[in-house]
Amino acid sequence: MQTQTLSLDLIDVYGGTQARVKTNDEAIESYAEEMAGGTVFPPITVYFDGATYWLADGFHRYLAAKRIERPSILAEVQPGGRSDALKHALGANATNGVYRNNADKRNAVEIALEEWPDRANPVIAEICRVSHELVRTRRSELTKSGKIARRETVTGRDGKEYPTEIEKQPRGKEEARSSDGEGAGGGGGGGRPSSKGDGGAPGGSNMELEREAREMIRRGEINPFELKTLMSANAHDYAATVINLLGTMKPEDPQRREGLLRIKRWVEKALAGEVATTGEA
Repeated sequence: MQTQTLSLDLIDVYGGTQARVKTNDEAIESYAEEMAGGTVFPPITVYFDGATYWLADGFHRYLAAKRIERPSILAEVQPGGRSDALKHALGANATNGVYRNNADKRNAVEIALEEWPDRANPVIAEICRVSHELVRTRRSELTKSGKIARRETVTGRDGKEYPTEIEKQPRGKEEARSSDGEGAGGGGGGGRPSSKGDGGAPGGSNMELEREAREMIRRGEINPFELKTLMSANAHDYAATVINLLGTMKPEDPQRREGLLRIKRWVEKALAGEVATTGEA
């Protein structure tokens, strides 16, 4: 990877690597004003295959530079083609920049499923940095609508092929089913269980999906506010997520100490039962 100044005319923004439903004009205008005022923005990210510079991250910055008629922009140039740029774009802004809304997330998943319908749900979720349940839902909707074909097998993160109807069971669940006469040798026909918590592949059980989603949030790979949507999230998940987020605070920020003290006051009040979980410090 190298950082260089690129002419805006050299960058392909029409190659299908824009993962949002639409760009935010207010953000573009705000960026344009700041650029004109001398603010230096982080470089955009492009992938170069020897012929084309594919824009992967920084559409708002690119359009802002275009709006104030700048001829060039600073860019991090990665080796790769359109597919590499698209993979990067689908997960971009999960934790920075202009946050994605729910429509953007669904759009990213739809693009990924149409581009790589042979990939298992966890693979698509990792590319798009969304929950596995969202991928599962969108795959079902797109299959029913005919936008993507129903598949017999999918490729997992390990590169191996798996039948789409194989179900990944939480440990001990199969034994429980067998004791109820619904296992492979029981009278239930050996089919997929019908309980709401079960999750057919591609993807895995809901318990496994939530665990992986929690780990991604704790690593800062998904918007931390997604944590509250997970039924299995506990206090330690919230603590780890907050600590991880605070670790990104700039040490040179002149308001850092004041901010940390504010957090400390809130925690002390919360421990004393004096504030609700959504209370203000």
